[in-house]
Amino acid sequence: MAEDVGFPEETLTRSLRLLVSLGQILLQNAQQEAAASLETFLPHKITTLFGLITAGGNFYRSIGVKTKGEAEAIWQKLYHRPAVREQVEELLKLENEWDSFLQSVDKGLQLTDEQLPGAKTADSLSPDSLFTGARSGQSVTLGQFLGQGQKLLLVLLGHFGWLP
Repeated sequence: MAEDVGFPEETLTRSLRLLVSLGQILLQNAQQEAAASLETFLPHKITTLFGLITAGGNFYRSIGVKTKGEAEAIWQKLYHRPAVREQVEELLKLENEWDSFLQSVDKGLQLTDEQLPGAKTADSLSPDSLFTGARSGQSVTLGQFLGQGQKLLLVLLGHFGWLP
């Protein structure tokens, strides 16, 4: 019956199992690091999340898709199979656990996604905007990252220690 949907059930279950396993390990590591110190977790240990991004990308490649929607379309067609259903449910449970963990980190750091009073939302950033590179710790400009012919994921973390 898996052949009817044009995708091997075993490939999907193996890929889902690997994603869930890696996601659980990364979550456990992140929880331990955050429990040790939220203040050092954010600037120094948040790279754990990059492992999750890599695991997700590897999962997409292993099943030949580029988006979450495409992955969901595959597993929806095979969801009637117990092994697929079990792994999808484990993945959804893991998503909820990550969401809860990240919300607890936000709460612990007293962060919010709301705009600070009196702060103005930027419409754009100048290529001359100065940042600190997470890998090197050196000052870099936004322009140094742009135009390199690569897809770019920027994680901009603000430090508001100077606020009253």
